[in-house]
Amino acid sequence: MTRRRMIAALTGCLAVWLVGPATVHAANWADSLFVERSHHFGPVPRGAKVKHEFTLINRMGEPVTILNLRPSCGCTSGQASASVVNPGQSATVEAQMDTRNFLGEKSTILFVTLVTASGREAEVRLHVTSHILADIVLNPGSVDFGTVVKGQSATQSITIDRINGANWRFERMVSASRAITAQLVETKREPSGAVQYRLDVGIKPDAPAGPLRDEIQLLSNDRETRSIPVMVTGWVRGDLTASPSLLAMGEATSAEAKQGKFIIRSSQPFAITAVDGAGDGFSVAPLDGQRKTMHILTVAYKPEDGTTRGDLRRIFRVSTDVPGEPPLDLTATIHAAP
Repeated sequence: MTRRRMIAALTGCLAVWLVGPATVHAANWADSLFVERSHHFGPVPRGAKVKHEFTLINRMGEPVTILNLRPSCGCTSGQASASVVNPGQSATVEAQMDTRNFLGEKSTILFVTLVTASGREAEVRLHVTSHILADIVLNPGSVDFGTVVKGQSATQSITIDRINGANWRFERMVSASRAITAQLVETKREPSGAVQYRLDVGIKPDAPAGPLRDEIQLLSNDRETRSIPVMVTGWVRGDLTASPSLLAMGEATSAEAKQGKFIIRSSQPFAITAVDGAGDGFSVAPLDGQRKTMHILTVAYKPEDGTTRGDLRRIFRVSTDVPGEPPLDLTATIHAAP
């Protein structure tokens, strides 16, 4: 066999080896539940935090549980809008990338573990990619207000620097949020081409209670980097509060059940109208409809009633009759031993 034919044969074997696993993965029943499984953020400034929501639609004839989210890189994180997705319903899986420590093309994977009520388990790979610029820097990379009491205003600022941008400027801002204010000010323009802007972002006093997750798009006159995203996050705390924020229930074996408690408070008497998220070994009680200023919800997990094992994470959505208050999302974790 000639050297050229040997190389061709080895190349063909390598192609079969590479295509084989990909074909098997493409046949994964869980892949078809996602509307898309890859996203390219395009050019983004260094330091920026960018996010994308992948939509999952349950086309199965049984509930599907989002069991676990695992990133391939420390620069990536993920969160799901729900733990259990019933047939015909949808949920989102948000993938977030932090670009502080990278330049150029950067790709990562968010591994999503799904399991059906009948016990079928599969892993979906969600790919996110950014082209991280060296000449535009955000500091800090996003606006995070943390927890803000409803009715109070709060303001944070970030800077946007560009080198070799003598003719570069922002033309306008775009945001769909009615809970925040934003003001963009040019603070420096030097003959060397160095340009700096400051973005001041505030939360309005009338912002509704609940999570704040928005994105401000800064539109420039640069055709190659037309839009720069700035992520805005926070939590507006209303009259309704819950503790702990994360209930760690430890480890459950096949011989014992585990319990934990959430305490939900308000300054005025209220009733819990619904709790979503129970099932597959998890239960929540009591739901007595009583109106009082404090409710104690007991979360229980029975291994014999669950179909999955390992590290489990469950989100319980608690709805109340408190006017103007959105549902509370309470998270519980447990390790179910084999």
